[in-house]
Order: sequence, then structure tokens, then C-alpha cells
Amino acid sequence: MAVQSTISQIQSAGATAQQQASQKSTTSTLGKDDFLKLLTAQLQQQDPTQPMDNTAFVAQLAQFSTLEQMSNTNDTLTKMLAAQGSALQTTAASMIGKTAVFNTDQVVLEADKPAAITANLSQNAGNVTIAIQNSSGETVRTMQMGPANAGANHYSWDGHDDNGNTLAPGTYTVQVTAADLSGNPISLTQNGSAQITGVTFDSGTTGSISFLAGGSTVQLSDISELDE
Repeated sequence: MAVQSTISQIQSAGATAQQQASQKSTTSTLGKDDFLKLLTAQLQQQDPTQPMDNTAFVAQLAQFSTLEQMSNTNDTLTKMLAAQGSALQTTAASMIGKTAVFNTDQVVLEADKPAAITANLSQNAGNVTIAIQNSSGETVRTMQMGPANAGANHYSWDGHDDNGNTLAPGTYTVQVTAADLSGNPISLTQNGSAQITGVTFDSGTTGSISFLAGGSTVQLSDISELDE
């Protein structure tokens, strides 16, 4: 789908930008001008009775030419990196307003609105159990969801505790467990969904990208799906 392609493009561009920035930061600070100064000083300090061998001199000139070409290439890559960073920012900003599905074990409960919970099961389950914990780590709601098929399974929590009381809006931790018909545990991953309301570039145009969604900070690498 198009939005999934957008995520892949941003992830690929971000990884390339970070790699290029890392390579650039570790490059030696000795430039072509410094190399030319060293070569000139060597000629000035050479013994007139034993001048530099022509072959060695030509070899050093060839090295200088190579260094100059590498320097020019580096300048070009730097300009390309800056342009790529700007495009990356524009693409990431276009995700604002979309609903993101991302890896998380937390849900944000809003007033008079059920919280969405998604569990991706590795195989069919005989029963799925969802436990909701408050900020103190206390389990306030336990729900037996019954059998479920392998893949994405979507659930909702109405915001009530086990006694039917309405809980205060806020962030809650969700623990989803699943077992097969024999009672053996099944591996799974948990997802949440929220509308993206902001984007942050942690270290300029080449830094990692994070999004503000549902009051939480979500890393780009944790987003698995985008919905309009």
C-alpha cells in the first residue's frame, strides 16, 4: 500500500543519511591544501645534492590529485545529504494527521472513548487474555477474549475496571497473553494505534525521526502501518 511504501522510504532514507553523516564525521581533517603545504615544505627542505627522485615526486603529485578528487566528491555528497535531509523532513511531516499502528504495550484512555488494542499472534490461540495495569502497576481489569486466529487481532477496552467503575483518562499498560488449546503459551507482539500529531528530528536533518502520537513519542522504526 502507498502509506506502507512511505514508511519504508523514510526508514531507508534515514538509515542512509545517518550512515553518510557518520562517515563524514570520522573523515580525517587533513585536506588537499594541507597536503600541498606538506609537499611544498618537503621540496624546500630537501638536500640540493640529493634532490627528490622524479618517480617519487610524480607519485606524490598523483596522490595529491586523488586527494583533490576525493575532497570534491565529499563536498558533492555533503550537498546531496543536505538535500536528502530536507526531502526526508518533508516526507515525515506529511505523515501528520494519519493514524499510525506501532509496537507498544501501552494504551491511552480518553474520556468516553474505548482504547484500541492489537495483538499479532504467531499461531491460532485457544484463548487470549488481556490485563490492564495502571501507573502503579496494579491490575485494574482482566479480560478473557476467547479463541483467536494467527495474525492481527483487534480488541477494545471500554475504560472500566473489573468492578465496572469508569477509570480516569491516562496511559495504561497492557499485557496480552495467549495460549493454544493445550495451554502452551503463544508468542505475540502488541500494537497500539493513534493519530500522529507531531514529528521531531532528534539531530537535525540527518538525525533519527520520532513522532508524537496519542500523547506518546513513537520511533519511526516502531511504526508498522499508516491509515489515512
